[in-house]
Amino acid sequence: MAKIGNNYEAEYENTEKQGGGGGILPHMYAQLQAEAINLPPTKDEKGFQAEITFEVIAPEEFKGRKFWAYWTIVHSDGYQHGAYKYGKPMFDRFGRAVGEEITADTDTDDLLFKSFVAEVGIQVGNANPAGGFYKDKNQIERFFYTDDAAKEPVPELGVIGDGTQGKKRNEDRPAPANDNRPAPAQRAAANNNALPAAQAAAATPGRRPWGSK
Repeated sequence: MAKIGNNYEAEYENTEKQGGGGGILPHMYAQLQAEAINLPPTKDEKGFQAEITFEVIAPEEFKGRKFWAYWTIVHSDGYQHGAYKYGKPMFDRFGRAVGEEITADTDTDDLLFKSFVAEVGIQVGNANPAGGFYKDKNQIERFFYTDDAAKEPVPELGVIGDGTQGKKRNEDRPAPANDNRPAPAQRAAANNNALPAAQAAAATPGRRPWGSK
């Protein structure tokens, strides 16, 4: 349990504009819930992130699968900070999707285990300066609302097209000259056996980073 904190700026109107374990989920419309939310400080210690563990409720074939989001929701640089410019509106949209208008008094427990429908996409990993590419990961592309102000219907759940979102996979792209990655099959095996530390941290019960205010 953790309070969002007094530095959180309530901007409910921003929810209208949407941008952009068990391996990568396909591109799909899914019913989800937040299983855990932590609020650690950002690396520059000028704000806080929401580390969220999302769990699939439906479609049935993907039930119980999880993915993680790391959204900067408070930062002293405001919208001049790129991660905040993306993360703050995403958190507000998430709140609206689960029926909560997030303010400084909102407790993370109020956002847990409430189902909503979203478009789950695939973010292809960028080139790693050390060689190879970062891992692909799932992300929420769009939330669908059920309140009186909702402007579009909730879609039928299921995989969209062939599930690849039309993006080239890392294995299909030319690797940098200094790439020393193992073969795709070896990487797949390694990925199945190792959960990133940041993802493991996101599953930890909520903390109170805000102190007394």
